[in-house]
Amino acid sequence: MLSASLFKKYPAFDLDVSFEIPKQSYNVILGPSGAGKSLTLKLIAGFEKADRASIILENREISSLPPEKRHVVYLPQNLGIFPHLTVYENIIYSFKARYVSIDEAYVRVIIEELGLTPLVSRFPSHLSGGELQRVALARALAAKPKLLLLDEPLSSLDFHLKMYLVNFLTKLKQTFHLTVVHVSHDPIEAIKLAENLFILEKGKIKFQGNLEDFFKDPPSGFGKDVMKRLRSIKAVLDRNVW
Repeated sequence: MLSASLFKKYPAFDLDVSFEIPKQSYNVILGPSGAGKSLTLKLIAGFEKADRASIILENREISSLPPEKRHVVYLPQNLGIFPHLTVYENIIYSFKARYVSIDEAYVRVIIEELGLTPLVSRFPSHLSGGELQRVALARALAAKPKLLLLDEPLSSLDFHLKMYLVNFLTKLKQTFHLTVVHVSHDPIEAIKLAENLFILEKGKIKFQGNLEDFFKDPPSGFGKDVMKRLRSIKAVLDRNVW
């Protein structure tokens, strides 16, 4: 389980959030641009320093630890793929960075599960957008994180590829028993992925709960905008939550 209480003063607003998420759950933080979604992930990962913080991950206080000691992997919007390394070299990078021996059996499982076997010798410049996303996810999984933080991972993809990867993320969570926090501004991602939903606006959590509760009583502001959009596209969604 993750229990986080974070405060940091920014020029535009004060980020002040507290929440808990269960182990091996898929959690989506939804909010407009500038709400503090990416900042929240960076504070948890240790790439931003909070003014005040308590971050307990699986009964271990990690807020004072450097990023590499937190057992948290943060996947940025730009994916952070190394262009000079092959797909395989990108995937095993976390082992080399930690100076530990490569778990070849585990790496093979990741490569097979993500459908990357034909691509392992290619360089990133020869990959499609969806393939790059899968390589980034494979590298994240190779680090065996206790918590995986995804920062707008599908924002640059077209609708069909986005839906393919949404299903892929659901499968990965189940296969690798992941605890995931995924931030987005797109309500379609939330409705397809979220076991727990958080609405973040101007640095404050306006809603936290399951999808059924959100549909029964959406918060004002961005929450109402989300409802309008979802109701307009509900015919193409296959989750029966209305």
